[in-house]
Amino acid sequence: MRDLGSYLLEAAKTPWKDGVHDCSAWPARWAGIETPAYSSMDEAQALIDAAGGLVPLWEQCIAGRLERVETPEAGDVGIIEAIGADRQSVQIGAIWTGKRWAFLSPTSLVSASAEAIAIWRRPCPRP
Repeated sequence: MRDLGSYLLEAAKTPWKDGVHDCSAWPARWAGIETPAYSSMDEAQALIDAAGGLVPLWEQCIAGRLERVETPEAGDVGIIEAIGADRQSVQIGAIWTGKRWAFLSPTSLVSASAEAIAIWRRPCPRP
């Protein structure tokens, strides 16, 4: 697995691109899960709505490849609730750094304390 610190530094230097480097595709890529293709926030919202929410959409993408957990460890991915630019609550994908949730905004990489709605972990490889 890639080094989390390097992945975070790379994210901070990469411009936002819907469906490639955004608040859902970026943490999903870290976890090794594929998200449905979309190229705009309107398309992403349509996928989220069709699935019944961001957590059910991620559950479909994960398809049993990640373990759902209650307490995050560094490198785990999750759906968190944060306050958006319009001051409304929004659900977004994030990566637990060991201290805070890291997530992408359209202008930067953000690290913050937030409430996790769902958390997933890659199963440990067996010898």
